[in-house]
Amino acid sequence: MLRATLLVSFFLCSAALADDDLAAMADGEGKDFVYLLCADCHSMQHVLEKRYTRGGWRGAIERMTVDFGMAELEADEHREVLDYLANNYGPNSTR
Repeated sequence: MLRATLLVSFFLCSAALADDDLAAMADGEGKDFVYLLCADCHSMQHVLEKRYTRGGWRGAIERMTVDFGMAELEADEHREVLDYLANNYGPNSTR
């Protein structure tokens, strides 16, 4: 259900902004879902400049949910988002 809601939001966004933000993101499984989840509230640049450990990204996801009202993620969604962020925007990332 969360995915469906986010997909509708995604298609309502400006195509130019989506192209720029998506192009700036690392390719990989979870990219589109992370974009849909994060860009709904803030610039993707805010996310992409971070270099958190896996635990740091886990904490960021929890903060977004608890403190800022992001929808609760299903276990598989949480794993997909966490894997994407930790693998592409971790402390050793070259992006």
